[in-house]
Order: sequence, then C-alpha cells, then structure tokens
Amino acid sequence: MRQNFEWKVKRSNKTTLHLVCLMGNCTWKLRAVRRDEGTCFQVRSFVNEHTCPLEKIRRRRRQASAVIIGEVIAHRLQQQDGRLMRPKDIIADMKSMYGIQIMYSNAHAALDYMLSLTYGMHEETFQLLPSFGYVLEQ
Repeated sequence: MRQNFEWKVKRSNKTTLHLVCLMGNCTWKLRAVRRDEGTCFQVRSFVNEHTCPLEKIRRRRRQASAVIIGEVIAHRLQQQDGRLMRPKDIIADMKSMYGIQIMYSNAHAALDYMLSLTYGMHEETFQLLPSFGYVLEQ
C-alpha cells in the first residue's frame, strides 16, 4: 500500500502462490510454495522491478480492502480520549500512515470488521440478550 501498486493472483492453490502486477506486461512477480504442510510459505522467486507506469494505474486500491485496513489499525480502535474510532478517523490514519485515500464506505466497513473482531458478530451478541436481561432482573 505504501508504494501504491497492486497485484493480482495468477495462480493459487494449497501449495503454491503466484502473484503478478495488475498490468499484464509488467515484470513484477512473486512465486512461493508452502513448506511442510504448515502455514508458512517460502519465496522461490521475486522480481521487485516494475516496468509499468505506477502513477497511471493505481487508483482502485484493491489491496486496501476493509479487512486489511481493519487488521492494520485494529490496535487503535479506541482513541486516546476514550472514544471509539469513527470512519473519518480511519480515513485520516490511512492518509497519514500510508499516504492513500480511501472511501468513506471502505472505512465504515473496516470499522465494522474491527468491531466484530473485538466484540463478536451481531448475531452472537443478540443471542446473549435474554441472559443479560435475566441477570438484570436478579
């Protein structure tokens, strides 16, 4: 995200991963294989040179999804003054930390994702309401 380029998955399965630049004629690529049935991948080849014009094609921010943004700034869910982050705070953080501009809807989805990581899904918490009401009555 910091270098403002995007990639796409050319091939991926349980044992291999092949990423290429979003522009088809660029030389940037990464190939990795999984080691010993674990969760770690070993990079087999990596070409870190772009031959595409980066300033023309990097507008969609495919890699800055709500999940990635939520995981990047999840540790900052609560502000220093005690209040929760708002979408405009997330937009400002992403602009200052990575130099990228994200849409409000993406920031809102990232906030929802962070809240679900911290407090659980809405359905799970809704199922706890009867027991909460019982404790209140007691």
